[in-house]
Amino acid sequence: MADEDFNFIHDKYGYCHYTIGGNFAPLIYNLFVDPQYRRQGNATRLLQYVIAELRRLGFDGPIYVEARPRENSISIADLTAFYAKFELTILPQ
Repeated sequence: MADEDFNFIHDKYGYCHYTIGGNFAPLIYNLFVDPQYRRQGNATRLLQYVIAELRRLGFDGPIYVEARPRENSISIADLTAFYAKFELTILPQ
């Protein structure tokens, strides 16, 4: 993929990477919220922004996500349930 297919959004609470373009479905990965800002809706806002941007760009099919908790920040079960609320397709580990 070309560099323009890799995207990064951030705010003072955290960041999220995602890829678009080519023959691949969109992929969200590396979602991170600073520990002091967790459990306040910040991950939800980042995801909602990315999903809305992908839909605005015309992606109407599945959006994939990597579910890899970092530093014991959340259990894999809780992270999977969180992503399922957004109807994201979770990649197998």
